[in-house]
Amino acid sequence: MAASNPLGADPRQSRTLQKLDRFNPVGVSALAVVGLVLSDAVNQAYLVVNDELSPDLADSTGATLDALYLLQDALHGDSDKIPAALASFLDAAESGVCRG
Repeated sequence: MAASNPLGADPRQSRTLQKLDRFNPVGVSALAVVGLVLSDAVNQAYLVVNDELSPDLADSTGATLDALYLLQDALHGDSDKIPAALASFLDAAESGVCRG
């Protein structure tokens, strides 16, 4: 994954992108399917920000969801916007909800 870098984002700047290296192409495709299903669930409001979260975690979760919507717009629209939208999504997620 890192060698071809089809995502256009710098994998050295993202712990999440670095984790993709451990998957083979079948695994990456499986993750893509999971992402599509989860994105659809978010879009249908089946997955929402938990109202019992602390305010800072609720804010970071909301920011991650907002960035997800922008990334989805790029995925389904102007592909030139994908690298920036992906970078924004990863920044929001990795600075808030994905701290591991």
